[in-house]
Amino acid sequence: MNILSLWQSLLRSPWVSNLVVPAVVFLVFLLLSGLVSDLVSRLAARASEKTGGPWGRWFGGGFRRPMRALMVGIGAYAALRCVPALSGGWPVLDRCFRSFLVVVLAWGLYRMASPEALARSAFLAEKIRSKGSGPLLPAISGAARFVVLALAVLIIAQEWNYSISGLLAGLGIGGLAFALAAKDMLANLFGGIVILLDKPFTLGDWVRTGEVEGTVEAINFRSVKIRTVDRALVSVPNSAVVNGPVANFSRAGGRRLELAVSADPGTPVPRLKSAVEEIRLFLEQDPEIEEGTASAALEGIGDAGPRLRVSCFAKTADRMEFLQAREKVCYAVLDALNRSRSGPPLPRGPGGD
Repeated sequence: MNILSLWQSLLRSPWVSNLVVPAVVFLVFLLLSGLVSDLVSRLAARASEKTGGPWGRWFGGGFRRPMRALMVGIGAYAALRCVPALSGGWPVLDRCFRSFLVVVLAWGLYRMASPEALARSAFLAEKIRSKGSGPLLPAISGAARFVVLALAVLIIAQEWNYSISGLLAGLGIGGLAFALAAKDMLANLFGGIVILLDKPFTLGDWVRTGEVEGTVEAINFRSVKIRTVDRALVSVPNSAVVNGPVANFSRAGGRRLELAVSADPGTPVPRLKSAVEEIRLFLEQDPEIEEGTASAALEGIGDAGPRLRVSCFAKTADRMEFLQAREKVCYAVLDALNRSRSGPPLPRGPGGD
């Protein structure tokens, strides 16, 4: 018997065709799995560098491990297809392999949709970071991952001839019930998305919403946390912030300073005019007051005495600096009014009275 006939007889041997050949095929794909996954990742990275986009690193990072699993799965499928004893079960094997392909694709997309992957290399994340809406990444990641898993389950169910119409109808009814039960939670969730997209304020801004005024310390998908003047941390629901007015003093470029004071009822009119003029001159010369906004005038006369209205705009939008500027203006107003009461005696008119 020559070598060729011996080789043919070995190939026709049941244990060789059913065991050795499938094992060799599987080992070949197993050895190539790491090389192929690295090669695909490098090619994607080079292509993205040439196009100037981050999609190559994003794709390579997400599909590196799934690509290796894909090569191992292809090797297992090819090895099982080489077993003559399993020829009767090849239709089921083909269906399993198609389901496996769906799982691998969903696995890669799931990894690409992780918050870390989005924050590291996704084009969408770069746009979000440039707008200062980084907290959107977990929400986008969760929504994308849910869609990927739901589509994978539906495709696999349809592959195995399961009717998905009843499942979709059940999901619709269940989703409606969930939406009704979690109405407030969903309102706050969408309110948080609106805040992060519209950006009426950002972290560190001095805002007032409703009866709460202070510095924004945190923005999440349930509430906005504001540190008030008395150092209390107040959580304001996002739905209340979105549906109500929000005053952002940090973006005003300055803040209006307005005082209403009463002078002594017995203050002579010339001294009152002198005090008003002194206050106006102080505001116009103060470097912390915006030019052209100073106003000081007699507003009216009441039982407590003449009423003065002092108004101007402070240049600063910082809360502490504004309080200091207001304090300085208050002291200047008090000094002017005190001098009007204790100033030198007015000259007598004709007749000695």
